[in-house]
Amino acid sequence: MSDSKNPLSRLDHQELLWLTGILKDACREKLEKNLVSQAFEERLYQRGGVKERLDPRPFLKIWEPRYRKFLEVAEELHAQLQSEEARAAAETLREQFEPPPIRRQGPRSAQMVMELRPSARR
Repeated sequence: MSDSKNPLSRLDHQELLWLTGILKDACREKLEKNLVSQAFEERLYQRGGVKERLDPRPFLKIWEPRYRKFLEVAEELHAQLQSEEARAAAETLREQFEPPPIRRQGPRSAQMVMELRPSARR
């Protein structure tokens, strides 16, 4: 998302998390409103059609699967951003509490293999 033409590139990680949370809530509300409208229209049309009014039920039913799909995608985006945030926090904590690497104690000369001098071979 580092593309300069991408409007999301202006947001930091926390703002993206908030945006996906807002999107998720809006999609859920839209789906709930659609379901309530469908139920209302069904009860209304059980009594008989309303004079000079088009039946909105087919339109409401067309949009329901779309709203469900949008909600699923928004939830997945939000969960993905939350997991990235959790992963980053875990890495930061790991770095803070990770013990320092063990270093060799003693002179550096102990790491080298001694070479035999030509005079020592006799």
